[in-house]
Parts: sequence; C-alpha cells; structure tokens
Amino acid sequence: MMYAFLRGLMRTMTRVYLVGLFRVVGTENVPATGPLIVCPSHSGTLDPPMVPGFTPRSDSWSMAKSEYFKGGIVEVLFRWYHAFPVVRHTADRAALKRSFDLLKAGHVLIIYPEGTRVESGVLANPEPGAGFLAQKAGCPVVPVGLSGTRECLPKGAHWPRRVPVSITFGKPFVVASKRPDGTRVSHQEAADAIMVEIAALLPANQRGAFSDLESHRRRLAGVTRPVS
Repeated sequence: MMYAFLRGLMRTMTRVYLVGLFRVVGTENVPATGPLIVCPSHSGTLDPPMVPGFTPRSDSWSMAKSEYFKGGIVEVLFRWYHAFPVVRHTADRAALKRSFDLLKAGHVLIIYPEGTRVESGVLANPEPGAGFLAQKAGCPVVPVGLSGTRECLPKGAHWPRRVPVSITFGKPFVVASKRPDGTRVSHQEAADAIMVEIAALLPANQRGAFSDLESHRRRLAGVTRPVS
C-alpha cells in the first residue's frame, strides 16, 4: 500500500515540477513479468527514488546503503519504498540472499553497479557485485541511463532545480559466465559489460571511464547477449 502511494507521489511530483523538461524513454524494453535486474547509472541524489518510481513494474526492490537503516523515519521511508540494506564494498551475505530470494520469486532487483553515487557526474568503474548477481541469477538485465538528475538536485541543495531530466531504459540482455570459446568471464568483466550498456544510453560527456565504447565492446565481446 505505502509502496504504491510513494511511487505515485514520486511520479506526480516529478511530472508536475519538471513539466516540459522531463522524459522517460524505453519503458517498452522492460519485461512485464519474471525476474529482472535493473542497473542504472548513479550521479544524483534523485536517482534512488526516481528509478523505482518510473520503472514500469510494481514489484521492484532496491539495494540501499546500510547507513540509511539506523532507525527512525528515514529507515521507515526506505523500507516502505521497498529498499533493503547492503553493506557497501563487502560481500554482504544477507543482502545477497535477499537479492536472490527476490529474483527467484520473479521480482525486480534494482542495483547500482558503481556501488555509490559518483560525485563527478560521469561513469566510474563498477564493483563486481552486479556482475556476480547477473551471472548467478541468469535473468535479464536492463540498463538505465539517467541524465540531469545531478544538476536537478546537486549535493547539499535543499530544493530541486528545473532542468532537463531523462530516464532511458535500454534493451534487456543476459550476462554470460563463459564466452563462446569457453573462457571464463570474471565478475568484474560481467560488471564492466553492464556498464558498457549503461554508457551507450548516456550522452558522450557522461560516459567517463567508459567513453571509448568500441574498445570496451571489443574487450568484452561475448560477455552479453540480447534477450530474444
């Protein structure tokens, strides 16, 4: 009940406040049912509430840093919004179990491959966690490119600015554990391959560590395949 209300509130506030400046692209790329991992870029404070709000599935759950789960109204709001804690930069077994349980039940898992908000506003190298989850789960992954969220609500700002903001959902793909020639794909390579698909959805000036898309595609050939 509260999750549906908060999602609706997020969509309404965004569309009203950013009328004429906000757009969502590619929602048709999101599978309507079944387990799914959604992997967005992350450079703005608005990203964690915005992605679940506009993902066209009502059964999404988000990993969020454990610092938000220290009690009080902040933790309550995060849990109402279907977020659960993860201790960043660790192999958090409880968070991994929760993730796999959600995917086995056919739900959507939202995870940010970079592991944190990137203050520079451009893509950074990911942690291996998203690659590990995608390989082990074997379910489709949908990349998401977010543009303008950092400028809309800069760090330290108390009120959003009216600037162009867009959310772009890319086509789903599956991450392999082995290349076609049989060589093993590391979790880091899997995470890098996810970032390449995110980078392709962003303007060139936001691609950061993945600016040379063609070079990364050659390096990671055979790591992903489209979902038919």
